[in-house]
Amino acid sequence: MIASSLPVERWQNSWHFLPKQNKWELDLVLPLSYKIPQQYFINAPIQILENFRLLLSRDVYSEGDSQILYDYLLSRREEMSDEFLAMLDPWLEDELKHYEALRRTYHCLTGISFTQMNRIFQQRVHNFEPIKTLLKDEFTILVTLMFDEIGSVYSYRRDLAEYYSYFGWQIKQIGHHLVKDEGVHFSNAAELILLNHSHRLKEVKPLLKEIVKLENSLGQYHKAFFLDHAQEQHRFPHNFNQLIGKVVLARLRLERSPKQSELRQLWQWKPENSNFTPY
Repeated sequence: MIASSLPVERWQNSWHFLPKQNKWELDLVLPLSYKIPQQYFINAPIQILENFRLLLSRDVYSEGDSQILYDYLLSRREEMSDEFLAMLDPWLEDELKHYEALRRTYHCLTGISFTQMNRIFQQRVHNFEPIKTLLKDEFTILVTLMFDEIGSVYSYRRDLAEYYSYFGWQIKQIGHHLVKDEGVHFSNAAELILLNHSHRLKEVKPLLKEIVKLENSLGQYHKAFFLDHAQEQHRFPHNFNQLIGKVVLARLRLERSPKQSELRQLWQWKPENSNFTPY
């Protein structure tokens, strides 16, 4: 359930900003009863299944952390614009759909029960303190959201090629929807910055440098949804965050977009002496 409490009049006041949403039905793509055919487990390259399971053991719960961030942001609703609040509910709806989609994928690949996953999630300790400098106001939150969501686009795009594509159409479709949804969230945040915070665009570049510096220094993910890529930095080229920052600047029309050859490396990069990304 989405814990929404945005008054009707605030929705009516935000008519000039309508967040986009990629609509898809999880039950039509990956029903609760779905089982991955055994042939995919047999045909998957060595280590793919083990590494995919390990990846999902993190991604499942970091998607669920969206509810924690949503509750925190809603507790500060008086500081936020109507448009920002109007964006939050469809964003959370998508993120919780991702949580459930990855739970089902994880269950299919490991046999772990949903009850056990619930227990693991309930035991998580969420800590906003390490990222509090990014949560100063609506503007800093939106820039951080842009950075985080476009990072997820390229992260999931890599996961799609590296893992999801080996386990059948249904699992592959989940990966495709994750990529598309995160891209829509990135674009919604950008539009809202341009609409409400264009006078602060000069602050974006130094803020991105602060975000990159912070994520590089965290060393771990603190279960507050933002900067969850800190737990997977070993899977990406060293300039991943810098390129992501350039994509943010380009979307806000502050710089030219990186070359496609540079962006392809974000999901095609291979560590030295590796067939693909090891753990």
